[in-house]
Amino acid sequence: MKLTRSCRDVTRLVLDGEDRALGVRERLALRLHLMVCKACPRFVAQVRFMRQAVGRWKAYAEGDEGPR
Repeated sequence: MKLTRSCRDVTRLVLDGEDRALGVRERLALRLHLMVCKACPRFVAQVRFMRQAVGRWKAYAEGDEGPR
């Protein structure tokens, strides 16, 4: 498995990392790419932001379902 990845591969890894634990080589390749690329760290930040927003929305929705 090669350590240098394309941006397309890295975005796939980031999204896969939301569903499963990445392997050591995958994490290393991801870190190396994020150190040299300007766009992919923005994508990672956007994914984190969306995860937080969905978490807040779920907490809000669960709070609304209780008795009034």
